[in-house]
Amino acid sequence: MDAAQVNEIAAVSAQANAQRDVTGALAYNGRNFCQVLEGEDAVVRNLIAKIEQDPRHSGFKIIDKKSVDHRHFAEWSMKLVSDLDFSTVINAMNA
Repeated sequence: MDAAQVNEIAAVSAQANAQRDVTGALAYNGRNFCQVLEGEDAVVRNLIAKIEQDPRHSGFKIIDKKSVDHRHFAEWSMKLVSDLDFSTVINAMNA
């Protein structure tokens, strides 16, 4: 998958997430995606179910699920993170 395709995924996700009041980050390391989703519990659960059912996704795994006091990516409906080792996304999940 090239950079243009990844940017398109992030742009489409950002538009859809903005309509749902979902924020988060998406990282791609050339092989795998890592994503953080933030929002109302029911909305995020529905979005996860939609992602799991999408045949374009495989090896889908939830690493962590928790309630937080504030959003870490509140300014972004979908922030594309270029960090190859996913450290930005993982650090936000661990905060």
